[in-house]
Amino acid sequence: MILTRYLAVFVLLTSCSTSGEQAELANPNVAAKAYNHELLWDEISAIVPDLATPEDSALLAERYITDWLKEHVLLHQAEAALPESEKQFADELERYRRTLLTYAYENSFVQQRLDTTISSAELESFYTENQDIFTLKDYIVKVKFCIVDKQTTKLKRFRKLFDSPLASDLVALEQFCVDNGAAYYVNVDEWMYVEELLTKFPLELYDIEGFLRHTRKAEFEKGDKIYFIKVLDVQYKDNISPLDLVKNQVRDLILNRRKKELLVKMREDLFRSAMANKNIEKLYE
Repeated sequence: MILTRYLAVFVLLTSCSTSGEQAELANPNVAAKAYNHELLWDEISAIVPDLATPEDSALLAERYITDWLKEHVLLHQAEAALPESEKQFADELERYRRTLLTYAYENSFVQQRLDTTISSAELESFYTENQDIFTLKDYIVKVKFCIVDKQTTKLKRFRKLFDSPLASDLVALEQFCVDNGAAYYVNVDEWMYVEELLTKFPLELYDIEGFLRHTRKAEFEKGDKIYFIKVLDVQYKDNISPLDLVKNQVRDLILNRRKKELLVKMREDLFRSAMANKNIEKLYE
């Protein structure tokens, strides 16, 4: 398949060339030359999709060759124009190579050895010991809301279900909304930022904290809909985030700490081993 595609691309691109020009190609695998560099057909075939038509293959190849030539023309110009002092990248490239190499090794080392099991007790302990980093930057609420059509029957029953604190009535409320095509949110155990709530429910508040402290419940009509909302719990801005809200963040922080500790120990162990085996030494001692 690759050979067939290579031949198709090669034939299409060279069909307009003269036989003399083709004869000048010392290596038939060379598609283009730029100064002392060569671009091989093998490299071009790797970027052509298997299912491409010969015409599409030729177009992709032609574009790739042109881009390659332009890049080498620019590189040649830069080499010729820049003074030697501005072309010394050996140190930078070596530092970059070392960084990539050590990062790849450390990443592999961590993936093979990092313990990702975190108990509830460890989560709670870390959260308790580091609460200063979990300060709320906005209000959060536990809330339920429904948006029902004005023509919905049994609104009296709906209001009773909506106001009820019973879990069984919450299930019945959800079913009522489903049966009547009403939009609703009844995940009453989940925290939600007020900013997110306002994207889901058109509550126009000029005093958010006042509403959360003193009202927490609203019912209003807008168009052909009736809107119901009830705030069941609230945590105010600048308070400490509840653990339920930041559990994933706590988990990530614990894993990051473990990762750092693992890498520090790995480096120390490698250093001690190399010293013990006299692979490295301090010559000034």
